Amino acid sequence: MPELIDYSGEMNPELKMEDFSKAALVRLWQAASKLYIGMDALWVNLVREKLGEKTAMEWDTEIWLRRGAAEAEVSRTREALNIWGDDVAAFLKYAQVDPGIAGVMEVECELKSKNLGILTVKRCRPLEWCERHGETEWQKNACEVLDAEGFPQSAHLFNPRIEVRPLKLPPRQSPDEIACQWEFRIEE
Repeated sequence: MPELIDYSGEMNPELKMEDFSKAALVRLWQAASKLYIGMDALWVNLVREKLGEKTAMEWDTEIWLRRGAAEAEVSRTREALNIWGDDVAAFLKYAQVDPGIAGVMEVECELKSKNLGILTVKRCRPLEWCERHGETEWQKNACEVLDAEGFPQSAHLFNPRIEVRPLKLPPRQSPDEIACQWEFRIEE
């Protein structure tokens, strides 16, 4: 049976994910990534509406950084694609495929050595949303709290010696600029 490019035909009671083409599975992964991050936005907006901006930001930060969401995201992605190792290269491999990073951001990873790499977020859909809606406080929290603490937390699950440094953060002067850029390094 040829690979399915979509599921527009008859229902197949014995369908398996393996029946789909690579392109179809990539589209499904992208849709699931947007849904995953979108669900975060939905509950945050509900808390924001019911309990206020400050509580919503605090709870979102707590979920991602203190209650294990970041650890679960890293461990499930690593296990799914067999990404092991304790160097910067292993972390960047994870960043290239993680639904919460590569699924909603256009990323470019430059590996200068196995212990030095640069992650450039060329396009960030959450940042674009914040810019469109004038949500400067949310953008600041996402970039300067969630990412600034979350990237090191995630990298430390690979190796606690990985140092993370932002090279560029929003706000940006133009939507043509990169969203952000991060350095990951293990001192030798």
